[in-house]
Amino acid sequence: MTSPRIRAAARLAVLPAAVVLGAASLGCGLIQNVVDTANTLSEFSDRLGRSAELTYTAEYKVAEGPNVTLVQQPPNAALLAGKERMIFTADSMTVCDAKECQRAPLAAGAGIAAADAGLIAGVAGPGFVTPELALGLVAAAALVPGTDVDTSEREFAGQDALCADVTGVADGMAQLEEDADDEATPTDAIQDFSVCVTEDGVLAAFTGTTSAGEKAAIELIDFDDSANEAAFATPKGVEVVDVSQLLAN
Repeated sequence: MTSPRIRAAARLAVLPAAVVLGAASLGCGLIQNVVDTANTLSEFSDRLGRSAELTYTAEYKVAEGPNVTLVQQPPNAALLAGKERMIFTADSMTVCDAKECQRAPLAAGAGIAAADAGLIAGVAGPGFVTPELALGLVAAAALVPGTDVDTSEREFAGQDALCADVTGVADGMAQLEEDADDEATPTDAIQDFSVCVTEDGVLAAFTGTTSAGEKAAIELIDFDDSANEAAFATPKGVEVVDVSQLLAN
């Protein structure tokens, strides 16, 4: 069965071709709008692109479910939520609950971006958004004509952040489908959303719908520019089972 992350990636992958077709048919005004939107969102993409290189601990309030803590010290990363834990090292990915951990091999350097969206949802809840997923949505929105972006500055957990409210995405996607006369155009791939990113590249907040169709709302409530290496170890007393592949429930 195709994973939610693969399906989402497939939908996002066809956006550039759809945008080109739509822009060609709607003229210079639309093209200028695409350029303006792309320029505005480029700073968010640049910031989020630096996220994977950072060492930090970030605790997020999530709309539904317990708070989620993201601990990162490249190449290691961990998601902690209640008794659930997802750990990424240089060569493995491990998912733990209170009774058992399952560990599967991971391609070198793949990191959290390689995790299936269903697996992340199983640990952190469906409303949680990783920096990698936020980056994909920002990059896709930058290509959709007719979108509007309003920026502002806010503070989260003592960290200054730049925020963007992105609207008109659904209408832009619908217009692309109409102009391209292509039923395969992914009008449901992305929707309106708000995103905030710190100057260093830490995802500070996200509200909207992910490319997998899940409602998401997170907000940074605590931040530290260090990482406790204990977060990357399996819990004491919990059995670790090696498997060839981790599957979402």
